[in-house]
Amino acid sequence: MARDILVLTLVYLISWGLQLLAWPWLFYLNKKLADYGWATGRTLISLVVALSVWTVAHFKIPANTDLGVTLALVALIILTWKARKREIAPAFASLSKIWWLVLAEEFLYLSGFFAYALVRGYQPDILGLEKFMDFGFIKSYLVSPVLPAPDMWWAGSTINYYSFGHFWAGILIRIFGVSAEVGYNLVLAFIMTTGLSLSFSIVVNLLGENKLRKTSVVVSGLMGSLLVVIGGNSHALWSLLSKKLSLEGYWYADATRFIHNTIHEFPAYSFVVSDLHGHVLGFPVVLVFLLLFVGWTRQTPQEEGPRVFYEIALGLLLGAMAMTNTWDAAIYGLLLTIYGGIILVSDGDSLPGLVISATRIGVSALAAAFFWLVDFKSISNGVAAVTERSPIWQLLVLWGTHLSVTVVTMTVAIRKQKKNLLVVAIGLCAVALILIPEFIFVRDIYPNHPRANTMFKLTYQAFIMMGLLFGFLFMQVRAWVRIILLPTFFGLLVFPFVAFPNYYNGFKQYRGLDGFGFVKERFPSDLALIKFLEEHRNGKNMVEAVGDSYSELDFISAFSGVPTVVGWRVHEWLWRGGYDLVGQRDEEVRKFYEEGDNTEAKEWLLKYNVGWIVVTSREREKYKQLNEKKIMSLGRMAWAEGNSYLVKVD
Repeated sequence: MARDILVLTLVYLISWGLQLLAWPWLFYLNKKLADYGWATGRTLISLVVALSVWTVAHFKIPANTDLGVTLALVALIILTWKARKREIAPAFASLSKIWWLVLAEEFLYLSGFFAYALVRGYQPDILGLEKFMDFGFIKSYLVSPVLPAPDMWWAGSTINYYSFGHFWAGILIRIFGVSAEVGYNLVLAFIMTTGLSLSFSIVVNLLGENKLRKTSVVVSGLMGSLLVVIGGNSHALWSLLSKKLSLEGYWYADATRFIHNTIHEFPAYSFVVSDLHGHVLGFPVVLVFLLLFVGWTRQTPQEEGPRVFYEIALGLLLGAMAMTNTWDAAIYGLLLTIYGGIILVSDGDSLPGLVISATRIGVSALAAAFFWLVDFKSISNGVAAVTERSPIWQLLVLWGTHLSVTVVTMTVAIRKQKKNLLVVAIGLCAVALILIPEFIFVRDIYPNHPRANTMFKLTYQAFIMMGLLFGFLFMQVRAWVRIILLPTFFGLLVFPFVAFPNYYNGFKQYRGLDGFGFVKERFPSDLALIKFLEEHRNGKNMVEAVGDSYSELDFISAFSGVPTVVGWRVHEWLWRGGYDLVGQRDEEVRKFYEEGDNTEAKEWLLKYNVGWIVVTSREREKYKQLNEKKIMSLGRMAWAEGNSYLVKVD
């Protein structure tokens, strides 16, 4: 553990450098925010680097490398010195005025980063759920100097998924200077802990000009951040009360699968199971968007310069959302629309200004997502009306507490002498996100769970919004209302105290931050095979056994970054728009391992540009009639250890 603490310290210091680089810009541009947007620094700088490298690499310039990222950072440092030289000293001098906010946000970042990273050390494996897929995307980007990157499970094609977040994770791993298998867990910690500090900042800035004591502001921010990042929905609280204050036998995953054939996850569950999926990678992006949106609402029409900056920034963030978790772009586009509608109702003369702002945001979003939009082929099949709705009592079990708080918060925001219309818009958007999956859904390839993904992505963001509103409300009401809210707050924090010990085996054995630990323990020869492929990469593809989704097959391609002919079948079915081609490749791989002569096999290898043939215990188990004599005749034995070997094709 001591060595991991040293690594975490070094990575924290590197992230602190990103924060210092961002500060002169934040101080100059965010003067209407109480903390000048301090909490956005690390995320914004790393996103600027990622978007810059992403754009250049799509022009087939090999910028997606360690050198490319270093040059992007150096360019940012030079630009900051040239453009903000005069503001650097005042910017750092200003910290003395907001030291208490910066201290609170940095405490949340530092403590959260170390705490969660060390928690991951008790179960660091990149294993289970969709971790092979997530790491495979990250690895594909790490080994692709130019973009788009190849799909590790579909030889000959590029990734067809909203995977910019995985690219960003690769950029963070390069900046941190760690291996990918360790970086996976550090990126998780970075996302979780930036979520804490950003949620705190959003609540503080939503409070606006209220004359609250520093202690009250910090308490509100802390409550909001804890509820958003590690709080649960009301399911665990309901279970606790219905079982006479006992949670014996409670299974934490039930909180995300309570309503039949649906999914209703939230950030704490994501950090427990630790998939680096799009909705997790997009978590800090949406929080930065919300914080900058607060800043935008504070600008007057006369402040044209800052308004333009905010609108371009909001657009770029929307573009990043579209490429990371496409649902988020639609959701926060809805929030912008709701807020614009409220402004129009209160001030009919604001329409021209809103149209101009919407145009700037939209053009910036399209510019950010341009290369992704050109390459991406839609994996949805339109919108349809639901045929099965959630029982009202189950909706109330999951969301009753949050919805009640949201309604009260909107009422308080409206009744204030200076109405907080942004709070009202956030509340209305959250309620809409809960209700929409009860009426319509977006079609995908899962007929037995038609609205599962729609409910999942919409209620995930609703949960974030409602958690922020809880923090905002707490210091806006009388003491007797706080007495009611306080036990509710602690009740919503029951979830992490059940879920984390369960998933992490009671924190009994610390194993370190290496995500390949399970490979070392269970498949040591396969780890050597992965390293060999990494070192001898030659632009050729590979062939290995085809696996079902969520299985333990196809991790050689995912972990090495060398594409296989076809990997997880159902995932590729979704990404390729149908099963026919997937099924065809699946059968071809079986025939290659089990049937045919050398001439036929060589033609097939040429068809998919295969240069490596993998044979391990998994291939032998999957293909019972494995023709090893034929396979060995197709090339030379490039590597062998134990019962695994790798043939390099002639």
